[in-house]
Amino acid sequence: MATTKIKCPVEGIIDLDRLPGVQAKTVQALIDAPELQRLRRVRQLGFTEHVYPGATHTRFAHSLGTFQGAQRTLTRLRDVSDRIDDDWFVATALACLLHDLGHGPFSHTFESITGQPHEERTLELVCEGPVVPAALEEIGAGQMDRVCQLLRGQTEDPSIGFLADLVSSALDCDRMDYLRRDALHTGASYGSFDRDWLIREMEPTEDGSAIVVIEKGRTAVEQYLIGRYHMFQNVYLHKTSRGFEGAFRALCKRMLALGEAALPTASHAFRLLFSGRTGLDDFMSLTDQPFLVEIEWLLDHEDRTVSGLARALHYRRPMRQVNVTDEDAADRLAERQEIASGQGLDPATAVWIDTAADVPYSPYAPDLARKGLRIRRADGELVDVTELSPTLAALSERVVVQRVYWLEG
Repeated sequence: MATTKIKCPVEGIIDLDRLPGVQAKTVQALIDAPELQRLRRVRQLGFTEHVYPGATHTRFAHSLGTFQGAQRTLTRLRDVSDRIDDDWFVATALACLLHDLGHGPFSHTFESITGQPHEERTLELVCEGPVVPAALEEIGAGQMDRVCQLLRGQTEDPSIGFLADLVSSALDCDRMDYLRRDALHTGASYGSFDRDWLIREMEPTEDGSAIVVIEKGRTAVEQYLIGRYHMFQNVYLHKTSRGFEGAFRALCKRMLALGEAALPTASHAFRLLFSGRTGLDDFMSLTDQPFLVEIEWLLDHEDRTVSGLARALHYRRPMRQVNVTDEDAADRLAERQEIASGQGLDPATAVWIDTAADVPYSPYAPDLARKGLRIRRADGELVDVTELSPTLAALSERVVVQRVYWLEG
């Protein structure tokens, strides 16, 4: 990449020459690192493109957008705080750039299969990856350590702890990018909100431990949180895309049960997944593409459950599903499993219960280490946003939908 400006449909322009005291070529070298380039081959929303065909954008594009959003936010915060020196300005922007390095194929679906949070893998790549650690030190001495601190949600100086909020919190640069980016690419406008006004009204607390929003920004906060709620209800937890995610998990489970002998001879992705060899080199080779190729190889597999799940994923054949409650879930599951068994399918993997759950907003609760999202009122008092907005107070309830999904034999 030989440029200092990148066009972006969400941010407009992404600047590689805006970090104070940093040469653009060192930022280019970091972006060109294989750890980050790998994210070009991991779609942001996994199987959601089966529902929203435009949702083919990548973790790479989102990472660049989060980086630019961080630069904008940090520049604004410098207008109201003299605590952000050049080193920590740069480290915070770079932590936002690198925050998703650890995502596996099909994003969050892969985490549910391996059981390893992507945040852990991200830290491994930042600290031990083949190129990123040296690229960070080339940008500035000590930057790898600063970035790792921020990714862990901390800073060595508590008075700049609010910088970690920009990387991960109820109001971070990650969320402020993905809501708008996902809304754009899915065509679902629910995620739109006035980001520029929102960051204009942000400031650190007096002790520097957290980010808050002044009262004039309350409407933008409401817009942001309500938009997140609707994106989860209509996009992230969509019943059809959840079915495809479940089908991929079921396919992996069935292949694991059948053993390596059932894998195609040339299999790489499934073989690595089942072998437990998930070192950094192996992980770097796992993206959406090899799994999509190997799923195609399984279309005519001799096992009916494997071939059925592979065909569902490859040809976009949605799973059948029915909503259930705690009271009838077990009976409906058993009923569908009996039918699957009679169709020559493996009932343990051709039928499953899915619980789609979300808490749209968790209010400030210091005893539970929950920062929430606080508003600084005109009199200087800090209050959780739900105290000023009855609408947002309703978003603190957990939303749960249970469904039984099954492969049609």
